[in-house]
Amino acid sequence: MDILCANGITSSDGLASTEFSFPQMSLGGQGADEPDPQDTLLRYQLIRTNNRGLHENSKFLQMFDDVRLVIFCVAASDYDEYYEDANGTIVKKMIESRQLFGSIALHPTFEQMDFLLLLTKFVLLEQKINSSPLTLCDWFDDFNPLISRSLLNGSSRSTRSSQTGATLAQMAAHYMATKFKRLFDSLKGRKLYVSYVNTLDQESVVSAIRYTREIIKWEEEKPVFGTSETVYSEEPSTSTH
Repeated sequence: MDILCANGITSSDGLASTEFSFPQMSLGGQGADEPDPQDTLLRYQLIRTNNRGLHENSKFLQMFDDVRLVIFCVAASDYDEYYEDANGTIVKKMIESRQLFGSIALHPTFEQMDFLLLLTKFVLLEQKINSSPLTLCDWFDDFNPLISRSLLNGSSRSTRSSQTGATLAQMAAHYMATKFKRLFDSLKGRKLYVSYVNTLDQESVVSAIRYTREIIKWEEEKPVFGTSETVYSEEPSTSTH
């Protein structure tokens, strides 16, 4: 909500910024998730820019050379959507997101930074995946999950893999995440963090933001503990795949 409000008053430069700190009490009162007491003293700044600003002028990205983490948002439901630009050219949204993601990943300013991909609008993906195949997007033309025929009743929630038990929408989202991970590895030779988020669900958003903190903490601890895997290197199963 803070970002939405900021967007309304900072549209001149296409940037929105809000500061926040993590609350002392953890979600659900679980002691295992209790944050570090010092987190209440730390202030984080979330800076947002829209796609249009990046396309028109990417030079201003140099001003972000001291950020700790790049969060790139992609709507999972964009795979079959397109729009007509000012020149009358048909632009496929998912392909555009892939190209923009690649250009940001390769930007010199973010050479040493970690990236978190947030796949949003999962509910919309669930609603359309049966009637609109993922293969409508050229980039996803090899998506071919094994689905139990007895469960093909027109509902993406009950249409599940005969092997994994995952819904078609869940398999599609996992597939998209894998495609972006492979792209990032081919460009940077590094790991891409991925999380799913339902932006209309506050707990989902908070979980994604907390995951960014875990990524930052793990990166800070790597020089101390070495490159071996730690608890922070494992992506939480509740939000990432």
